[in-house]
Amino acid sequence: RLLREHLQQAGLSKSRPQWGQVRGQWGLPASLREFRQQAEHHRVAREAAAEAERREQRDRVHAEALAELEAEQRAQAELRQRLLTVFPAWDTTARTGQRLTLHLGPTNSGKTFAALQHLIAAGRGWYLAPLRLLAHEVYEQLNRGGTPCHLLTGEESIRVPGAQITASTIEMFAPTPDEACTVIDEAHMLADEQRGWAWTRALMESKAPDLHVISAPVAGPLVQRLAEAAGLPLQTVRHERLTPLAVSPRPWSLEKLPPQTILVAFSRALALGLKSELERQHRRRVSIIYGDLPPEVRRRQAARFAEGDTEICVATDAVGMGLNLPADHVCFFEVEKFDGHQRRPLTPTEVRQIGGRAGRFGLSRAGLVGALNPADLAVVRRSLDGPETPLTQARVAPVPEALGMLSGTLAERLRQWTELRSIPDNWRQLLRPMSLADAIELAELLTPRDVATLGDADALLLVRAPTSDDTRDYWRVCAQAIVRRRAMPLPPEAPALIRTAAELTEAELSIRCADIYLWLSQRRPFAASGQAAAEVRAARAAATREVDAALQRRIDTTRRCRNCGRPLPTHHRFNLCTACYRDPWRVG
Repeated sequence: RLLREHLQQAGLSKSRPQWGQVRGQWGLPASLREFRQQAEHHRVAREAAAEAERREQRDRVHAEALAELEAEQRAQAELRQRLLTVFPAWDTTARTGQRLTLHLGPTNSGKTFAALQHLIAAGRGWYLAPLRLLAHEVYEQLNRGGTPCHLLTGEESIRVPGAQITASTIEMFAPTPDEACTVIDEAHMLADEQRGWAWTRALMESKAPDLHVISAPVAGPLVQRLAEAAGLPLQTVRHERLTPLAVSPRPWSLEKLPPQTILVAFSRALALGLKSELERQHRRRVSIIYGDLPPEVRRRQAARFAEGDTEICVATDAVGMGLNLPADHVCFFEVEKFDGHQRRPLTPTEVRQIGGRAGRFGLSRAGLVGALNPADLAVVRRSLDGPETPLTQARVAPVPEALGMLSGTLAERLRQWTELRSIPDNWRQLLRPMSLADAIELAELLTPRDVATLGDADALLLVRAPTSDDTRDYWRVCAQAIVRRRAMPLPPEAPALIRTAAELTEAELSIRCADIYLWLSQRRPFAASGQAAAEVRAARAAATREVDAALQRRIDTTRRCRNCGRPLPTHHRFNLCTACYRDPWRVG
C-alpha cells in the first residue's frame, strides 16, 4: 500500500510501472533481479506465516472439538451411571426359595399342559400368554375344568368369584407376594425387539416360589443364563412331540390340498384372497385366521376348523403363537414374509413354530408339512432338519425414573435412552434395549406441554398403547382428550352389514380403534376419559359378530388391483396389476 502511495505521488502507473522509473527509489534495490529475489523471499515468508496461522487455527479447533467430545463423553458416562441407579433391582437375595422349571420342546409336545397342571395344583398364581386369544383359551379351559380363573388382558378384565388364578396377557402381569405359581408361555419371545421386555420383566420380577417357563428349545440357553444371573435354581424338563412330524415327499397343489390343512400366507390381503379362491374356484370349506382379525373371530374360525365344519384354514403366522389349532397338514403358500422393514426368508424357528401345528395328538399318526412348489418345499425341509441359532439377548424397557434424568422432548429422551444402553455390567451380555420406534412415533404427536401435564410415567404409559399406521390418528384424538381431561371420542362406527372386502376392512378398523379405547380406559390414569367403555365394548362385540358372519357368508375377498379393480393373480405380490403398473393412467 505504501508503494502505491509513492507511485501516485510520483504520477506513475500504480498497476504497471516501468522498472527504470522506480529503481533505487523508496528503498528498492538497484537491479530488477535483486528485486525479484526479495519479492520471492517475502512471498515465501508470507505463505509460511499464513500456513502457520492456519495450522494453529486447525490445532485450536481440533483441541476445542476434542475437549468438547471428552466433556460430552464424561457427561454421558455420568448420565449412564445415574441411569444405572434406577435400573430394575433384580436382587438375587430376594429370590431365596424360588425355583424355576424350564419346559423345552417343539410345538405339540404337551409342555404347556404340563406347566398348567402345576398351576392348577398350586391353586394360586398366574398364567402369562403372548396373545389375548391364548389367555382366553386357558381362562375357558380352567373354568370349564372346575378351577376358577380370572381373565386379564389389555382390553378387558373378567373377575370370577373365588378365583385365585389369573390368565393374562404378559404385559398386564403385576407381581404379587402371594402368587404360588406363575407360568410364562412362549418364552422365546424374550428376544422380540418390541415385546420381549414383558417376558424379561415377568421372569425377573415374579415372586412365585414355583416358576414355570415354557419355550421352544432355541431360547433354552438364554433362559438358563438369565436364571443363573438372577440366582434362580433351574431344572430343565425336555418334552418330545406327541406325534411325529414329517415333510411331504412332493409339493401339493392348491386345488388338491388334503382336508385338515392349514395353508400359511403372510399378509392379510393374500390370506383373504386365498380364502375366496378356495371357496369360489375349488368349492372348499374354509376358515381364516390373521392378525387384524379380532381374537373372538379367530377363536370361532379356529373352532370350526378343529370341529371339522371347515376343511382348510388359511392363516398368517398368527397361527404359530400357541394357538390350539390341531391339523393333519401345514402347507406353506410362501416361505418369505414382510417383517415391517423388509421382505425376508422365514427363519428355521418360524418354520418350526408354524409347521409344528401339523399332527393332531390322538387323531393323526403323524403331522405332514409341505409347500406348493419344489423350491419352497426344499426350504421347509432344510428348516425342519437343520440347526437353529440360539437366542443370546433378552430385551428391557425404560422406566419413568430413567426418562426423568434425560433432557429434551419425550421422543428425544426415548431415543437417548436407547442410545445410552445403560445396563449394569453383570447384565450387559444378556440384555439389550427394546425397540422404541413405535413409542417414539406416538411421542412425537405429543407436545412438551402435553407431557408436562401428564407426567413422565403416564406419558410413557400412553405411548405404549397398541396402535398401527391406520389407528394413530384415532389414538391422537384420544390422547388429546386425556390431556384435557375430557371424554375420549367413540371409535368410528362399523358397517351394520358387511357385503364387500372394503366394508370388512372398515369393520376391522373400527374394532382396532375400539381396542385402543378399551386399552386406555383400562389404565387407571386414563379411566376418567373412558366412561363409555361398556358402550364401546358392546359395539365392538356386534362388529366382531358381523365380521365372523361375513366370513361365513363367503363375501368376495379376492385381491384386486387398486387402480382398475380387476382380480390379481394369486402369486402377485403387488397391489397393482401388471397392466396398470405399465400404464398408471389406465382406468378399469
